[in-house]
Amino acid sequence: MNEHPVWRFENQMPEGRAFEIYHATNTTPQPTIYQSHHFYELYFILRGSIRVIVEEQDVSPVMGETLIYPPHCMHRVIHTDPSQPYERFYIYLSREFLQSISTEGYNFVEVLDGLTRGGRYCLQPGAEAVGSLVPMADEIIEGARDTSPAGVLANRCRMIIYLLRLLNLLEQSVASQTATPASRMSDLISYINQNAAQALSLDQLEEVFGISKYALLHEFKDYTGVSIYQYILTRRIILAQQLLRQGVKPRQASEQSGFADYTSFYRAFKARTGKSPTQFGKAQLE
Repeated sequence: MNEHPVWRFENQMPEGRAFEIYHATNTTPQPTIYQSHHFYELYFILRGSIRVIVEEQDVSPVMGETLIYPPHCMHRVIHTDPSQPYERFYIYLSREFLQSISTEGYNFVEVLDGLTRGGRYCLQPGAEAVGSLVPMADEIIEGARDTSPAGVLANRCRMIIYLLRLLNLLEQSVASQTATPASRMSDLISYINQNAAQALSLDQLEEVFGISKYALLHEFKDYTGVSIYQYILTRRIILAQQLLRQGVKPRQASEQSGFADYTSFYRAFKARTGKSPTQFGKAQLE
């Protein structure tokens, strides 16, 4: 690829271009003509008030929502409040580029087509998720300054990493939009049960389930009556009891049931069972 894929001032991506990315702000109304591209466009509003006509749908996206325009999709954007700055970032992606970076196990085109299946053009990853994507986008834009072969390759790698992060967030948002709180919590409990022996954190659970830590904590407590921390601790104690019954030594049981250190394991185990791990293990042999 001889030309750098990032361009800031063109409205249409030329044939053969891999991708383009923009972070733009306008203070005057923009033209409201319909557009249709031969590439995919992903669009995020950061500030301002707009209305979007996409195919037969009429939406008014806000910060935290993402629009995906597949190839040949008719759309137009109307800047409805000129008194507010209109800030957004958007990405153009050629199908050829997406296919070239796909693998047997992960096809970017199939993921994007799946996200828009059934006329779903507006997704809701959330303001926090969209906000986290802005610095990454700006880094790619800044990387356009280096037009050396190594610089072009580095920016291509940045875009691949960025897309993986972005599409993961969008897939999570689709799952959370179609799932009820009860089914989300059921899935979360199943995940904790299967991974209790592994390191678990709120950040990890937020990433896996696409639910903010605040919502996750409150939904879980409402659903189960206990905190996530208490639930994970209890699951680990139960796992440790099973290991001790099998004759596993207390320190090994501590490690294999997910505790970071033996002291915290000992205290938690005795508080919940009334016996030390050693006492519990010996009682199983009597």
